[in-house]
Amino acid sequence: MSPSMTRSALRVLMLLALGAGVMVRVARATDTAGVSGAAPVVAGAGGAAGGTSDAAAAKRIAALRHKVLHDDDFVENEETNRDPFHSYLRLFTEPHGPVKSRKVPSAFEKSGLEDLTLIAIVSGAEPPRAMFRDGSGYGQTVKRGDFISRNGARVTKILSDRVIVEITETTGAGEPRVVEKAILVNPDEAP
Repeated sequence: MSPSMTRSALRVLMLLALGAGVMVRVARATDTAGVSGAAPVVAGAGGAAGGTSDAAAAKRIAALRHKVLHDDDFVENEETNRDPFHSYLRLFTEPHGPVKSRKVPSAFEKSGLEDLTLIAIVSGAEPPRAMFRDGSGYGQTVKRGDFISRNGARVTKILSDRVIVEITETTGAGEPRVVEKAILVNPDEAP
């Protein structure tokens, strides 16, 4: 081993031994206090921390043991008791107005996704294509990436028996979220 690695390893071992010694002293002091009823004495890292810090530590530990908790101690407030799971991300972002819907050309601009029927998939050629038909009987082929309805459903995958589309919906909080939906070729024959 190199001398620098030996010194580093020695330092780590010394710190571990020092930490273990402090923990043993605290454990012994706590056990003594539990048996005899006396306040525990917490020794410092060097063993000679002084009487003032030991007395102050004993007072803090005694105060914590005799503290009475009330229901108000668990109520959330900003100064003393905040919710650790509360997201403060909104404080650092600029407020946005309502989400603007973009107008993109789609294969069926007057039909919703629920009005369309997937009637065929052509997968022999690259890129694969799918054929949809609307309620009036108008049919058109689409490929991956095409928008197919008035609500902006976009084709993300064309598989052998289904087409996966991506729809942007607005949640109850007014935020947009993307939802994937599978459309089967023959939904009546699905298991």
